[in-house]
Amino acid sequence: LSILEDILSTSGSGRRSLLSELYLGVTHSTLMPWAYHHLVDVKDKPNPDAETALFWHIPKSGGTTAKRLYQCMGQTLAHRVGADPKFGHDQTDEVVVFEPHQGKDWKVVNVDTTIKPGILRAKKMGLVQSHKTDMIFTMEPQFAGEHLYDEENKARFVSLFRHPVGRAVSMFYYLQTATWEKTYRPEWKDMSIIEWANLPNAEEDYMVHKLVGKSFGEKVDETDLIVAKELVRQRFIVGLMDEMEESVRRFNIVLGVDESKERSQQCMKEFGFGPKEENNISAVESDGGEKSNATDKKNSNKHPKVEEFSPEFEAIASRNPMDMLLYQYILRLFDEQKEIVDSYFSEEEAEHLLPAGDIHEFFEDPREEAVAKKKAVSLLPKEIDANLMDVTNPFSDGSSTAFFWHVPKCGGTTLQRLYWCMGFTLANEVGANPKFGYNERDDLIAFRPWDNNPGQVVNVDVSSHEGIMNAKKKGFLVNSLDPSHPHVDLISTTEFQFASMMLYTPEHQGRMFALFRHPVDRAVSKFFYLRKAKWEPTYNERWAGMSLDEWASRERGENNWMVRQLISKSNQEPLTSKDLELAKEIIRTKFVVGLMDQFEESVHRFNFLLGVDESDAQNNQCINEYTANEKSKSISTTDKNTWNSYSHPEVTQGSAAWRSLHAINYYDVLLYRYIREQFWEQEALFRGVSS
Repeated sequence: LSILEDILSTSGSGRRSLLSELYLGVTHSTLMPWAYHHLVDVKDKPNPDAETALFWHIPKSGGTTAKRLYQCMGQTLAHRVGADPKFGHDQTDEVVVFEPHQGKDWKVVNVDTTIKPGILRAKKMGLVQSHKTDMIFTMEPQFAGEHLYDEENKARFVSLFRHPVGRAVSMFYYLQTATWEKTYRPEWKDMSIIEWANLPNAEEDYMVHKLVGKSFGEKVDETDLIVAKELVRQRFIVGLMDEMEESVRRFNIVLGVDESKERSQQCMKEFGFGPKEENNISAVESDGGEKSNATDKKNSNKHPKVEEFSPEFEAIASRNPMDMLLYQYILRLFDEQKEIVDSYFSEEEAEHLLPAGDIHEFFEDPREEAVAKKKAVSLLPKEIDANLMDVTNPFSDGSSTAFFWHVPKCGGTTLQRLYWCMGFTLANEVGANPKFGYNERDDLIAFRPWDNNPGQVVNVDVSSHEGIMNAKKKGFLVNSLDPSHPHVDLISTTEFQFASMMLYTPEHQGRMFALFRHPVDRAVSKFFYLRKAKWEPTYNERWAGMSLDEWASRERGENNWMVRQLISKSNQEPLTSKDLELAKEIIRTKFVVGLMDQFEESVHRFNFLLGVDESDAQNNQCINEYTANEKSKSISTTDKNTWNSYSHPEVTQGSAAWRSLHAINYYDVLLYRYIREQFWEQEALFRGVSS
């Protein structure tokens, strides 16, 4: 791991995948468009009749065993065998299902989906749309996912993964003797692993390359790793070669395999899975653990293992840094997905409909709550913990740049205008607006966008993933000590996780602060705003004709926004009490919190954090101007920002709309209660300076 950290720390911030940047820019997400539209979400309940499984066959990771197992079970497969000319169906223009070997009772279709030309042929023939295959095997997941499937005929991705070093060692020994393989390497027989590891290797970081669709001639970097992680997290049912039996159990659930059938039980037993008989010694270990009693003996090879931390291990690991990190992530996903897979056919949980109450309701035993809270500290994501300054650190520390997390409809726009009034330089989305003419420049500059306002902006857009990466590419914050780098007083964005990872480092940390508002009030404000705000990309014309009660009666595409943003979970993923505890811990350890209904006091605290001299006449005038209306708990700044501020009816606590929105955003409500507690507890940090 130390080697990997050294590699990543010197990898160069400017090295970004053009492909990855394009994907990120188009979708404002790290999930690639083809994956978003063509693949079933991991959280979605399997429907084998409506989706076609795709097995990504990673060489030397147990894929051959999986293929033989499902052939044995009678599944119709698409892989290399079906297009073998000796069977006579390789030139046919329509999909044909046939038995390649009489008497074995297993079927294939007449295409080779393991290679790109075969995938294009299968696409032309309408393989997926024909619904004639149960499972497609491929070594090209990105290409197959993009070309074979569509929004009406989606894929369910599954795969077996193996430690990159173990996989590489297995490949090294296998290709020494595999005369039947095109990549047969007899010259490797006389080499040591160290000698082999130091040879130019065309397949370094194999998994990340394949997932993002890059050729092996192109380097993969940290951004590609993020894309690969998100693809696996959101779209793959992951299996582990070291946990073959549990992996197959999960795959069977996804594929709709009935394990109670005699044939299924016989195949499972034949491959060494399921209940073990005392004298069953037919299964042998090969390739580091893959059960091979019923596998293709040509593809299974015994070989010496490489010990962790040995010179051989380190040599191979150092050549595959991105795959090493991805595999560690997959190990975690494997543990987390058990609960997801097991819940597919259980009664659906409706956590968002839980009644209002205390967090204790989530735990059967009060001791579980204490354990969850205790564990939350250690569960902080590594980048968040390292890149963001702890709230208790001295505020005058010069090795940080203030980071305002802009929670929509909580007074954030007013706060930014307050600091512009004081002459601050901000990085948000304004500086990259084409109307100012600085967005195409490759260098960083600060400028005044308005003649009658002393505030400045930097020519970047940190409001989106694409903008954050472009800012990073320009060197934003990377070389902040360089005299040519414009001074930045604070960054403002809604993208908490992505900005924390991409813009900040352990050497130059972010100092977090944010304004918060009751989630029900925030939701109501958003509703009334987006029914009018035609200038917003999220403007919704249908909402204009709805009453508040009608709109609030069900979820409208967003729930528990704060918790999800803090822990980086999509809107489709269910939240748990552990997620809530993690969000709380991020707030407690990293945020100076402010409250919209305590705006004046919050501003005083933020001013201290930012080093504002409140005795300065100009600063004092700005504070008075922008906090004047806060004593009535309303940010009424129509004269300052008519586009983002307006008056609207309030929701009555206890009304039908309030109760529904409270249930939909229950985790955010609990987090907000905690934030209010933190606001008063943090008073000690500002004792003697607050109003």
